[in-house]
Amino acid sequence: MFIERIDVERFGALDHTTIDRLGPGVQVLYGTNETGKTTLLEFVRAVFFGYEGLFRRGVLDARKPCAGKLLVRMPPERTLLSIERRHEGPELAAVTNESYADDVVGLGGDAGDLIRITDVDPRHDQAGRHKVYLQDVVGDIDETTFTSVMAFGLDELHELRTLEPEGCGRRLYELAAGLDRSTVARVLGHLHDAMRRLDSADPTVSPLAALEARRTDTLERIAAAGAPALAAGGLWMELSHLDAEIAGIEPRIEAALRAEDVVRGVLALEPLHAEWRRTSDELSALESVPLVHADRDAWRLANRRLRRFERTAKTRKKLRAKLARQLRELPAESAVWKKRAAVAAVLEEAPKLERLAADAARAESHARLAARRFGEQVGVAGLSRVVPIAANLDVDGASVPDVLLPEGFALSFGPLRSRARDCSRASSELVEAKRAVAEARRSLDDTKGSVKGAGGGLAGLTIAEAIAQAAARAGAIRKRITAGDQLAELDRAIARIDREVTESVGSQLVPAPWLLGLGGLFTIGTGMLLSGLLLPREVTGSMAYAMAALGLAGAGVASVTTWSLDKNSTVRLEALRHQLEVAKEQREELLKQCGTLDGTIPADATLSLDRRLAQAQAEVERLEELLAREGSMHVLADRVTLAEQAVARALEARTAARGRWRKALAHRGLPTTLSPREVRQVAAHRHTLLTLDDDRRRLSEESRHKREELAAFSRRIDEVLVECELVPETTAVDHLKLLEERLDAERITIRRRSQLTRQLESARRRHRSMVRQVRVAERAVREFFVRWGVTAEPEFLAKVDRRPEYEEARAAAAIAEQSWADARRKTTEPPEVDRWLTEAQVVPLARRLAEARDVTLRHRAALAAASERRQAVAARVETAANDHTLESLQVDLAGIEERLAEQQQRRNLLHRAHVLLEQTRAAVARDHQPPVLREASRWLSRLTEGRYPSITTAIDEARLEVHDTDGEIWNPERLSRGTREQVFLALRLALIRDLGRHDVSLPVVMDDALVNFDDARARSAARVLVEFTAEQAADRQMLVLTCHEHVARTFAAAGAHVRSFSDPAPLWGDVAPLAPATAVASGPRALPPEPAARPAREPARVVEPVVMAAPEPAADDGTAWPAEAFFFGGSRSPGPTGERPHPAPRRRRARTP
Repeated sequence: MFIERIDVERFGALDHTTIDRLGPGVQVLYGTNETGKTTLLEFVRAVFFGYEGLFRRGVLDARKPCAGKLLVRMPPERTLLSIERRHEGPELAAVTNESYADDVVGLGGDAGDLIRITDVDPRHDQAGRHKVYLQDVVGDIDETTFTSVMAFGLDELHELRTLEPEGCGRRLYELAAGLDRSTVARVLGHLHDAMRRLDSADPTVSPLAALEARRTDTLERIAAAGAPALAAGGLWMELSHLDAEIAGIEPRIEAALRAEDVVRGVLALEPLHAEWRRTSDELSALESVPLVHADRDAWRLANRRLRRFERTAKTRKKLRAKLARQLRELPAESAVWKKRAAVAAVLEEAPKLERLAADAARAESHARLAARRFGEQVGVAGLSRVVPIAANLDVDGASVPDVLLPEGFALSFGPLRSRARDCSRASSELVEAKRAVAEARRSLDDTKGSVKGAGGGLAGLTIAEAIAQAAARAGAIRKRITAGDQLAELDRAIARIDREVTESVGSQLVPAPWLLGLGGLFTIGTGMLLSGLLLPREVTGSMAYAMAALGLAGAGVASVTTWSLDKNSTVRLEALRHQLEVAKEQREELLKQCGTLDGTIPADATLSLDRRLAQAQAEVERLEELLAREGSMHVLADRVTLAEQAVARALEARTAARGRWRKALAHRGLPTTLSPREVRQVAAHRHTLLTLDDDRRRLSEESRHKREELAAFSRRIDEVLVECELVPETTAVDHLKLLEERLDAERITIRRRSQLTRQLESARRRHRSMVRQVRVAERAVREFFVRWGVTAEPEFLAKVDRRPEYEEARAAAAIAEQSWADARRKTTEPPEVDRWLTEAQVVPLARRLAEARDVTLRHRAALAAASERRQAVAARVETAANDHTLESLQVDLAGIEERLAEQQQRRNLLHRAHVLLEQTRAAVARDHQPPVLREASRWLSRLTEGRYPSITTAIDEARLEVHDTDGEIWNPERLSRGTREQVFLALRLALIRDLGRHDVSLPVVMDDALVNFDDARARSAARVLVEFTAEQAADRQMLVLTCHEHVARTFAAAGAHVRSFSDPAPLWGDVAPLAPATAVASGPRALPPEPAARPAREPARVVEPVVMAAPEPAADDGTAWPAEAFFFGGSRSPGPTGERPHPAPRRRRARTP
């Protein structure tokens, strides 16, 4: 994944800032101070993981809006995604930084936060776009790990504690599976406590101190006695001291011998160490030069064509040889083909033979069927244990087994019937009793299971409490249903009143006919009133007062009618509005009641209230039934006990009945194992058995005659087989089939011979044509050999393809490293074996061995002298041994000395165990390091140019240790600031690679992380970062933010793309590529020679790394291989002066000047 565009709308000091045309690889953004580099780092973190962490730490004000987006390219198809995150809205005025103190850091959001991820790839149409989630982009990583490992500044790089969260510490400090620091430390502590107790001066604590006190007391008592045996006692003491001295010298001799063995073991390791160093140097030299030339691919194409032609020619040759071999292998004419007339005559009688064989088989089948019926009848009659019958009856009639019936077989079986009825009655009673027990137990188990199953679902409540709770729930649901019905009725009433109010408001206006009528009446009345009052008497005459009265009456009627209509409409409207307000108040009260009931009823959106009421009522009924079952368990238990007693009585009765039955069978001479049913079968099938035996004998004789007739016909067929040189082995029918098959096979062979002859001629022509094509392909392959001046394929491949040599060197290096590691792992002494091998030029191992031999000789001389003194003292002891006055004290003293020696030996064993365990722990800590630390060791060695080759973790605690080339171990806090930052940078590179294996491919962002490096360290770090990015996936990106020009120039020299914040063009247009590393030794490590026949081309110039692509070849040779410029630069042959141009660095696009 890599960021292609950064759009910052509002974020801290950045306002409407755009950084465009970013690509994969190392992208260096150079700018002066106060340009917003750290703010840009925080913005990238915030877009991926949210603003809440920045608000919580006070980096941003939560009340100010923030917005921006990133355009990223996602693998594997480089899909263009837009990740936009906005923090805005009117609710920000009430938000504070403390509002985000919920410890939710990462993919979440709070008030006013919005995340939008959109597929904006122009290659996708609207239908081809798919939904993308932020978790798919970020992967399995949290904000803390991302900040500590992949987006860090100088402050995070300088501190080790930033690499100790759960996600990083687990990868750095965990040893291999099965290793436990606490167990080893606990055992070492126990050993140390035991040695401390033995070394204590308190006799009550240390057995050694107690024995020493007893020995001193015994010696004082012997000295106070003044006996002549004192001299012998002193001699014995001297003798024991000499023995102790000899015993002490012998371990020293053994230690010296072990030291010699250690030196010899290191001498054996010296060739492995030298081989490891040599192979590592050769591999480094090969890694520094290009490996493959374009002629290799052209040669491979020609060689593949040659191999294809050769394989085809070989295949056709094999086909030709196969056809010839098949033609040779076709058999000649056999005796069957020569005797085909006799064979055909015999084959014509095949139907007769088949008929005879069928008759014989049918007769034999009938005989076997009769024998089987006889055997089945014996089994049905129950005589299989009484009458001896052979397993397979001989049906050829030669021998038929005799039937031996028991003595009581012909007698009557009537007296046994009463005994059989007793047994049957007793068995029936036992079965009934067992069935009653099973039913009682099943009822009891069902009741217990139902009660127990229901009790498990009552959440600790009793059945009565569960009934009360279910009844309360059912009552609440019933009230809720009633309230809902009332609420619906009120809604209908409110709707009706609303309609009436609307109609009343509309009826406030007087209808048009009424209005016209009343208006006309009022106008006429007013006109008549005015006419009667105002017109002259001459006009109106005597009708003046009548007209005035009628006009006044008409105007009054019109006015009163209009006022009455308005008054009635107003009163009715007010009444309706009052009813509407009352209904709404009742509805509000019902809504509150429904809300209260909904709070007491568990929520379930899948079921209606009526259904839930029915379920609650059913639950109440089920619990009541369960309560009744719980009360009936005692009655069921009593019923089980009574049924078991009845079973015991029935069992005793059945046993007695069976005893009487066996006694009756023995009295009649029958086996006592027969059952009543078998006895009845014997009595019913006696005459049938005799009849079946006679049938068996008759059918066996008939089968024998049929077989003799078939054998006479078979002898004729056997004579034909012998004439055809075949051996008769099976039946006559099979012989006829064999003759027919042989005759058909001979016919097929004749036809096959002619067919193979035609195929062989065609195969010869095709093979010769392919041989000619092979010769043409061989000439094309030899042209490459002539061009490169070689005579064989290995020499050609050695010049154009160094990868096998590289693989061999890498395999040899791996084998040498593994051999060295295995041998080093097995070598526990001395701990400084690496230093010995490194200092072998200064202090040879032979001198160390000579010194160890000198120490052994000195100890052996001391042992010989002590042995001579002991012999002298032993002779004196023998002369003074006649004095027995102090034998008891001397015996005590000898016992004390013996126990002292045992305790001292125990002390030595504890000390040796402690030393061995410490050495084992050191070996384990050396050989079982986390994979991340092994990867970090590789990057640290390259960052420090071999000064610090490895990083390990201690086995006794989670602590990192840095090893230098002298074997000294350093705590990271004791290192210089620059070296410590190199260590932490190597750890982060290893962690980034480990996260990449878990599909975390977020861009790496660094903010002035190299400012504390000197020039050499900065160059090394820039080169390592470029190499690290090149080793990752194709779309991996590293953004380096810096305000130091020398750091930017260092990255430009290492091959990175350096630009300013606003201009995507490189600040230094033509970055000089780094010169390829030269080989240490000559010979195979040198660059491969180029063929002289190829024309030279100018090297391509390097510009901005917009996309990751191989350099394009120059346009002067259309047949060139595109990867040639990638590996060998812009020219595939030396120029006129013989100099090789530098190869163009990777991740840059070539363009013409």
